[in-house]
Amino acid sequence: MLLLFCFIILCGAAIEPKEACGHRENCMGIEYDPREFVCCGNKLHRGTGLSCCGQQAFNPDVATCCEEGQGSTFTATVTQGLSGRVSACCGLEAYNPLNEICCQSTVVAKPVPMAQCCGKGAFDVENQRCCGPLYDKKIVTMASTHHQCCGYTQYDTMSQCCCWTDDSPQIQPIHSSCCPENSAQIPQHVQHVSTTVSQLQKSTAKATLKSCGKGFDAETHLCCGPFLNKNILTRKSSDHRCCGHDQYDTKTEHCCWHDGTFWRQPLRSSCCAVSGVRLQTPTREPNCPEPRTHRCGVSCYNPKEFQCCEITQTKHPRCSHSGHCDSTPTIFNPLTHICCNGCVSERKPWMDQCCGQAPYGLAQRSVLCCNSTLYKDREDGDECSEIGIPYNPAKGTMCCSQLHGSPGQHCCGTELYQPHSEICCDGRRHRREEHRHCCGIGVYNVNDPQMKCCGGTLYNLTSLGKSGPDALCCGSIVQKELNQVCCSSEDTELLYSNKRGYQCCGHMYYNISLWSCCAGKLSPVQQPGEHLDEMTTECTFLSVNNLNKIHLCNKIKIGTIQSVSPHSIVFNNVLEIHGTQATVEALPSPYMLQTPNHCIFPKLTPGKTYIFDEAQVFSDFNRDSLQSIYFIMSKCFHS
Repeated sequence: MLLLFCFIILCGAAIEPKEACGHRENCMGIEYDPREFVCCGNKLHRGTGLSCCGQQAFNPDVATCCEEGQGSTFTATVTQGLSGRVSACCGLEAYNPLNEICCQSTVVAKPVPMAQCCGKGAFDVENQRCCGPLYDKKIVTMASTHHQCCGYTQYDTMSQCCCWTDDSPQIQPIHSSCCPENSAQIPQHVQHVSTTVSQLQKSTAKATLKSCGKGFDAETHLCCGPFLNKNILTRKSSDHRCCGHDQYDTKTEHCCWHDGTFWRQPLRSSCCAVSGVRLQTPTREPNCPEPRTHRCGVSCYNPKEFQCCEITQTKHPRCSHSGHCDSTPTIFNPLTHICCNGCVSERKPWMDQCCGQAPYGLAQRSVLCCNSTLYKDREDGDECSEIGIPYNPAKGTMCCSQLHGSPGQHCCGTELYQPHSEICCDGRRHRREEHRHCCGIGVYNVNDPQMKCCGGTLYNLTSLGKSGPDALCCGSIVQKELNQVCCSSEDTELLYSNKRGYQCCGHMYYNISLWSCCAGKLSPVQQPGEHLDEMTTECTFLSVNNLNKIHLCNKIKIGTIQSVSPHSIVFNNVLEIHGTQATVEALPSPYMLQTPNHCIFPKLTPGKTYIFDEAQVFSDFNRDSLQSIYFIMSKCFHS
């Protein structure tokens, strides 16, 4: 008999169902399991781990969604081959910011790790300059660290200056009469940090008026833009000034120079702080003299007599009961009152507990606290279910939110199941058979070479046109193409399109002309493009899921890392597993693994457990340590 269990929440948030409880959603009147489908554009799309990009379904592990516009102008595109976990969007085009940069809606390869934009190109700020007007920038080789731009050429700031003569920049000796008044030199500090441009605007006022022509009215209009490309704008108010080709309100905004471009920013922005505008900060709270030495919000109190009541959990909405609840911290006397998550209530002799924001006592009858929600009028013997619903186990079995009339049973999701004849996989029941294991909500025979479980997603390799030994997992994805590369860190596996001159460093795929990798850490190369032939060894985890049966079923070890040094790794609690013989042997501690070249090993965390052999350390994204041992035994031993 199945009874639908209805309940009332007196105080607290709605109960969050466990994933295994089979939470279902609705798509145009059709109920579906979000672990198997996604609803995009009012259509169901089958697949594990899918998300929506506009009306399209995509997998963020292998693709990126880029969106632009709103309402009728909204556009979304999906870029395959680059995971959204490591990408960024340049307009509607996805790119890898580790190796590329977005300049004026154009993706370009970085010449150096710390590259900056120059128009639609990227340049090396340590060896190059970005010269010319904002609308027509050119990259030039830096003559020296003292040289700055003057138009498209460079001048030595130690002996020269840049002046505007006849609407064009001219290099003059530093003692020239034009230098102090008409210099178009950008102050040295704006070459590297954001700053205001008021000095630039003042120093070029004459040139601005001249280039806008005789019809320009400075009272009602603004003449904005670089010297050779100006636009006349209708002035929005007397407080507005030019900022590049745009105008800004001096009362609420500031104009900043950053990466060779003028930007309008709020007065509180960081670029304004560089120029001397102080960021707004909250009013300083008063000092607290003796004996009121502690502060509660803006008030002081004596900690020997009072306490401060503050909200410690914000996930629950404000409750309606007799206590005083306020988002502002409240001072109270603990002898006469009790504080429950920001709510102060009168204390009673038996009141010694809090349930969310409601006070209660263990001596009270007919009350039950489940997940910070206080239920009243309960029967003796009632308990909280796994998801926080009160029920009486003597009267039935609570499976998620459904109460079954048969007490003392086992649950699989919302249903009862028989452990001796059934296997429960994340809330789904399946018939129990030998060598059957769970893969997400599905089940498969671990000895079937044509079935592959990758990160909780089950694949039939026959339908993919692949054979068992050729199929490799990368996270929850099966590598389908030969030109794909899987990069793995301790908790992430990502698939990339293979590129010449690129390698893995953990789950990052990097350009070896820009970066070097050691033990999972990327560092800029000293001389970009040099010694590429010396950096040929990748640093990434190998997955237990991809080991062939010979490698997996011979002796392999599992242990907890105690410490890591450049020359060795120390393991404790090491077990040696021999899968074909179904034996496990405890090895003496400590067990030391020598690492002559520690850079080829991925980043390892002391205190965590890993599977390893004498040459490599492996990851198992599908299972925990005990499940890994059981998986090896089941796959390798045949009685």
